[in-house]
Amino acid sequence: MMKLFPAILFLAMPAVAFCAQPLSVATYNLNFANRSSDEVLDAIAEADADILCLQETTPNSERFLRRKLAAVYPEFYAAGHKGKHFAERFVIASKRKLRNVVFEPPGEGPFGFHHAIVEFEGTDIRIVNVHLLPFVVPKSATLADAMKVVAATETIHATEIAEILKVVDGSKPAIVAGDFNSLSTFVAPAALTDSGFIDSYAAVHEKADTHPTWQWPTRPIPLRLRIDYVFHSKHFRTIDAAIIRRDGSDHSLVVTKFEFAEQSDAPRGQ
Repeated sequence: MMKLFPAILFLAMPAVAFCAQPLSVATYNLNFANRSSDEVLDAIAEADADILCLQETTPNSERFLRRKLAAVYPEFYAAGHKGKHFAERFVIASKRKLRNVVFEPPGEGPFGFHHAIVEFEGTDIRIVNVHLLPFVVPKSATLADAMKVVAATETIHATEIAEILKVVDGSKPAIVAGDFNSLSTFVAPAALTDSGFIDSYAAVHEKADTHPTWQWPTRPIPLRLRIDYVFHSKHFRTIDAAIIRRDGSDHSLVVTKFEFAEQSDAPRGQ
């Protein structure tokens, strides 16, 4: 009887659900002129994301980040085009092994985009790091001038997002993160939504657009908008999403935690 006691005790214990760890992805436009390196590291540490999608890095900041993050993010890939634009560079850093890391050079817009494959729970996921053309409205512009700038930029955004959608179409697991320079109702976010992608922050926060990710010191009132996003395909469910604000960059870090959706809701098929 004594020999059976451990087995009986084990059977009497309540069942424990063992859940896989979520996957977390962060996007952060560092601002190429940012000199607040400690603030950048602090935001990245607080987010503690599995994968970082960084925009507006520079060769100097990349060397610094590669060294400082090496113990946590052994996978570190930086890319840019021809050095024409100060803000053109990207980094994808990851705690997990990355494959097929590709920089797509710019077509219509100035920056292009950066993407890679990461494996999560035995499934390949494409991570896409984006930085769309900024809206640049001259200080002396009239309302009519500003509207023309918006229309012209939206046209370019439509082309930029179309190029991205050639790489991800929503039918396979994918996460698209970055600085869209777009309100959530504008053409680029809308194109992703129309393709079945989900705005992760809006999925778990009411009135998401009242939570800005970017600010600019306009007078008399600073301009604050939500223009940084982490979108995911239907294969995932957002567990949590947060905005982490630090000095040095005009953008905040946005981080999202995901899990796979139920198999019946969203097959993982490759």
